[in-house]
Amino acid sequence: MEKTIGDKIREIRRKSKLKQVEFVAALDIDRSYLSKIECNKIKPGRELLIKMSKEFNVSLDWLTSDQDIQDTSSAKNKDEALLLYAFRNMPEDEAKTHLQLMLQRIKKK
Repeated sequence: MEKTIGDKIREIRRKSKLKQVEFVAALDIDRSYLSKIECNKIKPGRELLIKMSKEFNVSLDWLTSDQDIQDTSSAKNKDEALLLYAFRNMPEDEAKTHLQLMLQRIKKK
């Protein structure tokens, strides 16, 4: 069974041995917001995902994908994390087009 973002966030919190109140304090969000995320009623925004990734040392890829196992690689900076998040969440044909454009750009140097 695939884990949802909410499932993964709950997993991060539990592995960190934090109660919801402690977890939300670290992320500066409301407890009710976290509860809705963990219950899969809403999805967290990009900025919160990036903050969680950094704060709890988890891969942004793992959080946002259907992978059950966390990949140990992580983005080097915020821009790289955003690029990866965008790439993984756009339609496949669009992602391929953007990838080709970036590869062409680096070949010109």
